[in-house]
Amino acid sequence: MNTALLAVGDAAILLNPVTPVLTLAAYAPYAWLISSKIEKDATAYNLNRGGYGWINPLLMAGGIVAVALGLLVPFAGWLITLLLEAGILMAYWRWRDKQVPPGKQFQLSMLSQLKERVEERKAQKNAAAANLVFLVGRAEKAKVPGKDDPMFEVHQAAERVIGEGIAARASRTELRTVQGSIAVVDVVDAIPSKRDPLTTELGGKAIDYIKLHAGLDVQERRRRQVGKVTVQTNLGSKELTVTTAGSSAGQSMRIDFNRDEQLKRDFADLGLTKQHLALLEPTRDPPGREGIILLCAPTGFGLTTMAYAMLSRHDAFTSSVKTLERSVDLRIDGVDQLEFDPAAQSDFATTLRSIIRRGPDVVFASDVAEPGTAKVISDTASNHVLTYVALPVDGVQLALAQWIKAVGSAGDAARGVKAVVAQRLLRIPCPACKVMGPCSADQAKRLGLPAGKTIDLARANGKVLGKNGREEQCETCRGTGYFGLTGIHEVMPLDDEARKLLSRGDIAGAYQHARRNLRMMLMQESALMAVREGRSTVDEVARAFAVAKPVSPAAGGAKPAAPTAPATGGAKAAPPTPKTGSAKAPPAPPKQAPKS
Repeated sequence: MNTALLAVGDAAILLNPVTPVLTLAAYAPYAWLISSKIEKDATAYNLNRGGYGWINPLLMAGGIVAVALGLLVPFAGWLITLLLEAGILMAYWRWRDKQVPPGKQFQLSMLSQLKERVEERKAQKNAAAANLVFLVGRAEKAKVPGKDDPMFEVHQAAERVIGEGIAARASRTELRTVQGSIAVVDVVDAIPSKRDPLTTELGGKAIDYIKLHAGLDVQERRRRQVGKVTVQTNLGSKELTVTTAGSSAGQSMRIDFNRDEQLKRDFADLGLTKQHLALLEPTRDPPGREGIILLCAPTGFGLTTMAYAMLSRHDAFTSSVKTLERSVDLRIDGVDQLEFDPAAQSDFATTLRSIIRRGPDVVFASDVAEPGTAKVISDTASNHVLTYVALPVDGVQLALAQWIKAVGSAGDAARGVKAVVAQRLLRIPCPACKVMGPCSADQAKRLGLPAGKTIDLARANGKVLGKNGREEQCETCRGTGYFGLTGIHEVMPLDDEARKLLSRGDIAGAYQHARRNLRMMLMQESALMAVREGRSTVDEVARAFAVAKPVSPAAGGAKPAAPTAPATGGAKAAPPTPKTGSAKAPPAPPKQAPKS
């Protein structure tokens, strides 16, 4: 008897009053989960097959057995109850996932969220370590491959292509397949500068990687595609306009940096002189606002920018201004711009004729490459419509020759042409490092200054004095000595006599008539005026009008390709003086000590 009482007493001591509470408490969430979640899920997927509602009672019974077993074990009984209930639920989970359709299996949301957080942290770490990040959607950062990702090397190649172009102040970077490699060329202030090429394999992958982020079809390797994407670098954000095309040699890509900013230029900022403006003024408003104005510049010398600036001469809100373009590169407020779509429109000429028949005041045609386009324009020259035509050639004489060829008849081509505007670009001396010095007597003469008068001329430098008193590369221009571009022009007006000469095919005669009798300023004279005004340098004018004259290496040691375009107006030598027409380039101004 005493032994039995002692055993009961020991059991009472071992049975902690907290244990039953914990054990029963473990059953509460288990029962709630079965009744509120599992029962609905089983009904939704018809899992109670072979019996009416057997899953719920079975699981409930299993939970009760787990509680009973837990109560029999002192102290750790509640833990045993939890383990048994978890085992029952896991067994049901595995059975249930085999019964439901694919994609409807249970997922541990906590584990899924944890995995997402880990991936998010990893992506943030990779983005922080990257020198360049693509932005997608609403300025969200695209995933940057980690070092263990096969795309890591490709991303680094894209970083070099884009990031080094931005660092060099390039207006665009070009990639093209050349002799078994991908050549990389930056264009800085209209001067191309070669970089180390990429291998064909890595370069091709980098092109596809950039195409993917720009929203282009990666599988399309021949047709021309255009897309945009913003990138974030340590130098700030840049919008990339990505243009790709392909040929038998391979893919090519052009990346323009902030192209909209490059194209937005007011008419007053083109660099036209007062003499140029006086020749163009009669065509700005009625009654002189009619006829044809040919616009020309070499490829890459701002032809599209000049065309858009010319359109801005006219108030698009009080007059009807329309364009037909192969690609609308910049939207202009108030201007009705139509991008030609070969799939939707019959042909360029017919579409242009349809636009002109609607009675606009001003029209811009981006080209006359398609047969019949120039004839449509020449036939409507007397319809009180002013039509601008873009021709990618260097010089007014070449523009007139191409115009006559496009129209098909010199007589028809001459009819209605009011003026030809040719443009070239000169680099502007860097304001941070340029050196000013007086010009010599010979330079003063060549610049058309009165006898005995002298002015200070700018000279490109590319160096500044550092804090230690030593010369350092100028950070503003990256050592090139130049920063930005200015336009120089030749505006050839056409009167009845010039058109008569032109109708006979005498382009040179019409050109000389404009020079002698219509106050036409030569392109070289415009260039020398830019030097007098401090917008450019003597050396830059000599370079721009030279034929394949070598130039100094650009920043970073790359050698820019020398320009080979002949001087506008038929001259093929360095700029002549305004008075004598000598082809000798003016000497450089005397060297001065560099200034910081």
